[in-house]
Amino acid sequence: MSELYLRRIYWRLTGVVMIAVVIALVVNSFFSHRAFEQALVPEMARKAATVGASVRGLVLKAHENGIEFRSLYGVDQTLDEVREENPDFAFLALTDPQGAILYQRGSAPSGIEQYTHDPNVLQAPEATEIAGRAVRIGNQYIVSLPVEVPSGRLGQLHIGVAVGFVDNIVLEMLLDVMVVLVVALFFTLELLNFIAGARLEAGLRSLAGVLERGRTGDFSAPTGERSHSEFGSVLRLLEAAAARVSAGFLALTRDIEAARRVPAHERRDALNAAHAGLSKLRERYRFGSGSSTETVDDGRLARVRAPLFAFILAEELTRSFLPSYVKDLLVPIPGVSAEIIVGLPIALFMLIVALGQPYFGLYSERVGHRRTMTLGAAIAAAGFLATAMANNVLDLLLWRGVCAVGYGFVFVAAQGFVLSNTTIANRARGFALFVGAIMVATVCGPSIGGILADNIGERLTFAISAMLAVISIFAIQMMPEDRKSDEHAAKIKRPSLRQIGSLLINHRFMTLTGLAAIPAKILLTGVCFYLVPLYIVSVGSTQAMAGRILMTYAVMMVLMAPVATALAKTREHREWLVGSGLLVSGLGASLMLFESGVGWVFAAVCLIGLGQSLSITAQSALVSEHCDQEIASMGDQAVYGVYRLLERLGNASGPLLAGALVMFTGYQRSFIVIGLLTLACGAIFLIATRWSRPRPALAPVG
Repeated sequence: MSELYLRRIYWRLTGVVMIAVVIALVVNSFFSHRAFEQALVPEMARKAATVGASVRGLVLKAHENGIEFRSLYGVDQTLDEVREENPDFAFLALTDPQGAILYQRGSAPSGIEQYTHDPNVLQAPEATEIAGRAVRIGNQYIVSLPVEVPSGRLGQLHIGVAVGFVDNIVLEMLLDVMVVLVVALFFTLELLNFIAGARLEAGLRSLAGVLERGRTGDFSAPTGERSHSEFGSVLRLLEAAAARVSAGFLALTRDIEAARRVPAHERRDALNAAHAGLSKLRERYRFGSGSSTETVDDGRLARVRAPLFAFILAEELTRSFLPSYVKDLLVPIPGVSAEIIVGLPIALFMLIVALGQPYFGLYSERVGHRRTMTLGAAIAAAGFLATAMANNVLDLLLWRGVCAVGYGFVFVAAQGFVLSNTTIANRARGFALFVGAIMVATVCGPSIGGILADNIGERLTFAISAMLAVISIFAIQMMPEDRKSDEHAAKIKRPSLRQIGSLLINHRFMTLTGLAAIPAKILLTGVCFYLVPLYIVSVGSTQAMAGRILMTYAVMMVLMAPVATALAKTREHREWLVGSGLLVSGLGASLMLFESGVGWVFAAVCLIGLGQSLSITAQSALVSEHCDQEIASMGDQAVYGVYRLLERLGNASGPLLAGALVMFTGYQRSFIVIGLLTLACGAIFLIATRWSRPRPALAPVG
């Protein structure tokens, strides 16, 4: 029974739970959407009746003052004001007692004349179902309200709401339901992983190891302690059985050796045959005490995932509406345009995280990862709460800087925790867990944050982010304490200015960094974090839509990153992946050449997610291959440190570049310019890597 077989059992169990959750969520979503759709039109009719009652009151007041119904003054202006205050009203009209339209604003639906002259409508008293009830006429829902005085009926007020408007609301609701469905699925997976996933998988792995030892004939007793309790009784029974076999073999060995020490004339004839059989058993099987092997507690490692997920989710909630929130708090800053100011909080956040990571790492190694994560989460929670109460963009910059410090502490400490609790053998699995928590939070955060911002407001959503950061503190306390000494922290070295300078003029290093890493990060922060949220709102859509679109980026990353990892087997494959990823990302942003609708933005972000998943996965591996000589002379810590620093500076410059482009060219052309620049970088990168690759020597002729 192999570990792969037991892992398949675990995933089948997880699949059964997920199928049950999916069925429940789909059924709940279906009935929720159906109930909303059935209640929407009556609610819209009640709103129209309420607004219509105020218009009718003005008409009646004018009539009381002796103004004839057919001679009312300013009706058109009043109806225009009503339409301006209620964009969902496509048509308003006042008719006389015979149904003839006297005053009208907006586009009348086809068939409205037949409707207003219908005897059932003309003769219906106000108390019947027709008053305040929506009737579909052509492409509108019409709500009719009688205008009556004690002497009789003056006419009727008709209010029309476009069917398309109602359909758009239903579609928005459907999209929100789908978003909640996807987010709930990811939350369920995280909850399963937090409750039992990692420890159960570790238990299955240990069980598979014991069974595999038995299959290969290894009956030696392990000397290391098991760090988990899953399947503990089964493991103890199996190991006890192996120990009995081993003890029996050792006892038999002692007896035969003792018998062979007696004088030759006293030995039994079968003793030599028994000794030969014992030797064959010793060659085929293993008995005695096993060697002490270092084991890694995957349950201990998995404890970082829940707090990291909760904390990153707090930051990702703000992704879809932060630029709009900054725009609402704008104050004039001499010499700085409004577009640049909107990008400053994002750029400042990225810059603090980029420049502060070496110092955050030193602090984390000195005081311990858990204490550093707790401090970072507390700082970020205070920053989120203060951001929710910001008065203008100047104090917002300060509070976003505080959030960046907290984010840097948590991120670096969590990364250090993974490094400290993994070996070379399972480090890839440990970082997969680390990156997985971040990606799931990236999927869930922007979409839910956009929905919350549209429904409860941006300030309350920041308060929810603060609450999530506080919740992450409680999850952090479940992590084991691992205080590091100053001596260990001293081993972490920051790259020197001389090393940074030598790498900046190294063409192999800058080919990868300047043509791939930096453009990819500029595209990510400039387009996805800055342009998309602002542009979506500027064309009349909602922050929830911006969140949904940004969610597709993370979904593409989650789906395609494993595929790209599997394809990145050789240096040549990795270079093609990086170059083609840049080309696909640039093509995505360049799609705005063709159209400017929300659907095109959605397609652009999908292509950007696909391109980034192809490109980013292979970039880190290429550093060691492009800069093997530099790593040999400076050390991998210095080379990778400069690489990460420049990459994060690209993160910080993305919003500023996008803001400058918006100031001079507008939103749509800013997408196109950044996309074309990324396309150019991808093409030059592919040409440069092909040109610099050493060609095989030709065999001599003759």
